[in-house]
Amino acid sequence: MDRRKALQNIGTGIGAISLTPSVVSLFQSCQSSSNYSPVYFNISDFEKISQLMELIIPSTDIPGAIELKLPEFTDSYIAAVWDSKRQDNFSSKLQSFLTVSSEISGKNVDQMSISDWDAILAKLLKPENEILEGEKEAESFAKELRSLTINAFKTNEFICENVLAYAPVPGEQKGCVDLMETTGGKAWSL
Repeated sequence: MDRRKALQNIGTGIGAISLTPSVVSLFQSCQSSSNYSPVYFNISDFEKISQLMELIIPSTDIPGAIELKLPEFTDSYIAAVWDSKRQDNFSSKLQSFLTVSSEISGKNVDQMSISDWDAILAKLLKPENEILEGEKEAESFAKELRSLTINAFKTNEFICENVLAYAPVPGEQKGCVDLMETTGGKAWSL
């Protein structure tokens, strides 16, 4: 058996599994599209998800979730990568979240302001807040949306190249070194 060929095939197989062409096209399409039409969410839910993601990662000295097109990436990612069972579970949690949000605010979800959404996220995501039994699924949705938002943020091209420590061609490996010394305190981008 040719050892080099075997190693090459193993490496190619691992790369194909971890970075499929559909995931690569998601990154590219979300960065270039200006008039996005949601794939997984309906338009109303997509607008709410966009507002929530912007509250999770707002614009500061770096772009926020909407400017980075994180909602578009998340919508495309859910549609392309998740199986139907996971999508259905997420949809169920979204509907529970919207129902609980309406109950907490006393308003219809279409009439809620940014400050209303911010108060709901604060209630569901802060560990010291008591979550009632009927709010557990809404809390689960809020945590999952926060996780999706942060993962989309950390894999965004702009963030990887301009905010996180980035080395397009990695150099030498240094063992136990201080993070402040090597990257100025920044985490490495992938």
